[in-house]
Amino acid sequence: MFVYRLSEPIDSFDGLTPLNDWLAGQHPSRTAWAPQAVLALADATALHWRGDMRHLPMVGGLPTIGSTTPYLVVKQDNNGDTFLITPTDNMRWLDEHALVTQVPTRDIGAWAPDETDGPDDTPF
Repeated sequence: MFVYRLSEPIDSFDGLTPLNDWLAGQHPSRTAWAPQAVLALADATALHWRGDMRHLPMVGGLPTIGSTTPYLVVKQDNNGDTFLITPTDNMRWLDEHALVTQVPTRDIGAWAPDETDGPDDTPF
């Protein structure tokens, strides 16, 4: 995962979709990157991520050859530092406007658990 800390905060989120709305219509195989992106942000300590989000992450898509590459935008609730997380390095044009680090992508199964796996002891 590539994590960018933008040199100028973003305050306009036109054209982006709140993460919860984006996840609602997606198949689990297409959504594993979103928790991977949040975990990558937590691992990007060199970029001074503090763990506080001003609002829900926003999702965007960048046209790439043969597909669309998703990215997550997170605004920190300090002075508005803005982070962009993407699974590929096709946003290297941001290098002159951001600090960037690459962190290992954590493995997350891209499937929903089978309800017949056993009793649900979850308290919520």
